[in-house]
Amino acid sequence: MLRLLLAGSFLGSAEALFSGDVPVVSIKGIQGQVDMPLLGLGTWLYNSSVAEGAVTTAFGMGYRHVDTAAAYKNQDGVGRALSKTNLPRDEFFVTSKISGGLSASATEATADQCLEDLGLPYVDLMLIHFPSAWDGNFSGKKYRQEEWKALEAWAKSGKARAIGISHYCSRQLDDILEIATVPVAVNQVQYHVGMAQAGRLSTDDRDYMQSKGVLYQPFSPLCGPCDPPANKELITGKLVTDIGSVYNKTGAQVSLRWLVQQGLPAIPKSSTAVHLKENFEIFDFKLSEDEMSRLSAATSPAVGGGPNPTDSGDCGVTEEEVTLFT
Repeated sequence: MLRLLLAGSFLGSAEALFSGDVPVVSIKGIQGQVDMPLLGLGTWLYNSSVAEGAVTTAFGMGYRHVDTAAAYKNQDGVGRALSKTNLPRDEFFVTSKISGGLSASATEATADQCLEDLGLPYVDLMLIHFPSAWDGNFSGKKYRQEEWKALEAWAKSGKARAIGISHYCSRQLDDILEIATVPVAVNQVQYHVGMAQAGRLSTDDRDYMQSKGVLYQPFSPLCGPCDPPANKELITGKLVTDIGSVYNKTGAQVSLRWLVQQGLPAIPKSSTAVHLKENFEIFDFKLSEDEMSRLSAATSPAVGGGPNPTDSGDCGVTEEEVTLFT
């Protein structure tokens, strides 16, 4: 089993990493608390063969969390890699996602297909990927509630340990909370250094999510979707590399450390062994309060992939219209 090492207990401790333990944060599951590793591997935009290779390499280094989705069309590759590890099922964590805007029957069928593609009896976390269908149809409270109810029933049958959402803002979360009978465990959104001071439209109502007990999970923690040169700022930029030089760490390691030191699980992407190793080696140092404050005060890079630097695009999803930025 993954050993529980809460945020306050591992920060700055090399023992948690080198003893073979995987630092985790607790999320609200269907039947109680669930341990979620604070670092995982993202697989967005990877085809099945690249995903298989990346997961195989990462898990060989000690990763125990992978993030995928039906929309990524790579779950068969992820599943092959997981099978090759020969790890007991309770020693790794899998997050998957189904598209938004699905009917009850389509929700069950799509979620079941995820398990079949992954070759698993259950996932640890299943998310609804967007608060509407990708094309903006089937948008609004009615559709969100129908899909959530169906996902709850599917999860309660033993097929997911926890369920949650992605790209949701406060109004969309409220639609779910109105009818939910199990916790909304996670809201997975874009978040990274440069966004701590951003407004609610950029952060998908970060503070509101946290006030409701929904774990705020960053994707694109190194601002991969940002336009050049912003997409390199959290890797080679002066702020993060200057701080990294104090600890003999890279800029990317500092950027990721800033997240996990707040108890926010990150899922950086890489298929390169050297970068996978660097991303994983972030639990043997601790940023000072001043360094955390400097990183939190940064206003660049801003949100990437939205219509502008102050709007992720997700909060504008309404029943009448939607502009999708992915």
